[in-house]
Amino acid sequence: MKRHSKAIPVIVVVFLIAVAAALAGCKSNAASPAATSAPAAADGATLLQERCSVCHTTDRITQARKTSAEWDTTVTRMIGKGAQLSSEEKTVLVDYLAATYGL
Repeated sequence: MKRHSKAIPVIVVVFLIAVAAALAGCKSNAASPAATSAPAAADGATLLQERCSVCHTTDRITQARKTSAEWDTTVTRMIGKGAQLSSEEKTVLVDYLAATYGL
């Protein structure tokens, strides 16, 4: 019976290491804009709905009024937090946000 009590903590530690490695891999892939496997969206409204609303409601975005430079800074920060956008998609989204919710 004592053999089983020593094996359980080892199994738990191995499991926790595997989970931590899997989560770390997800975060590193999420931070890379080139890692997105979805085809580029055709327009900014679609990108806003499909990529931005994953983490927060679009109300947060649609109530804001920012310059193009401010939207660029915001989108860059969101990519840093894991938003899945290629550089081309980022440009389309920033242009859309500035035109629709700009100053």
